[in-house]
Amino acid sequence: MPKKILIAILGVAAIVFAAYTLTPQYNSVQAPVIPINQPKTKVKQVELVLPNASPITARVEDYNQPTSLWAVVSKEHPLPDAHFVPAGLAVPPVRTRIDKSIAEQSLRSDIEPDVIALFGAAEAAGHSVMVASGYRSYEQQQIYFTSYSRQYGEEAANKFSARPGQSEHQTGLAFDVSLTSRECYLEICFSEREAGKWFAAHSYEYGFILRYPEDKTAITQYQYEPWHFRYVGRDLAKALHDSKLTLDEACPYLQAALTEMKARGAAN
Repeated sequence: MPKKILIAILGVAAIVFAAYTLTPQYNSVQAPVIPINQPKTKVKQVELVLPNASPITARVEDYNQPTSLWAVVSKEHPLPDAHFVPAGLAVPPVRTRIDKSIAEQSLRSDIEPDVIALFGAAEAAGHSVMVASGYRSYEQQQIYFTSYSRQYGEEAANKFSARPGQSEHQTGLAFDVSLTSRECYLEICFSEREAGKWFAAHSYEYGFILRYPEDKTAITQYQYEPWHFRYVGRDLAKALHDSKLTLDEACPYLQAALTEMKARGAAN
């Protein structure tokens, strides 16, 4: 073989060898193929229908748990865990009663957007208001209830104050609203103030309900409290507003929806 041809062959071989050795070598195992538009198993939505209200989509959660936005907490439905503490408590960026503890100024942080919207709208309407009492622990509620019982007697106290373990405040979803002047603080006359009228008329638009109405004391088992509001989300708040039902009266409808969801395997 001519010398020039041999040198050319050796040169090409060297180039091929270098290219091979310098190119990263990969594992020959192929990556799994992910199907495009893979069909997902869907659970048919369950509707919640209250009398005289438009149907709403039921929340996929267990309403018997205190973490649920639709949990009913009352004398007949105490918290399943008396010492329950909600996750994500935080002081919302609205006016709060700063002489209260940080805990009592707090609410669940996941409802903060609607808290801000509610108080912002109230302020825009000309009302100077604040969160006067938000989350209360079992121990804090015990202090309040014991104090009221000593002042008025236990039976009388339980008409306007919840026993520990039976208070909505412990869920972090309820608050007492007050004028920043504290005029009519925790008094029926708050309903006669323009701020009280505004909250009664508009709170549902932001997901809150007046929890203890004047005409439903026999049902709620508490006196009229025009200052106590509870978050249930905008859909249910509107449905309750349209149906004129309290959360207590809606409880059988909530349980029926929960039963249907569990039958379909949709509830947590």
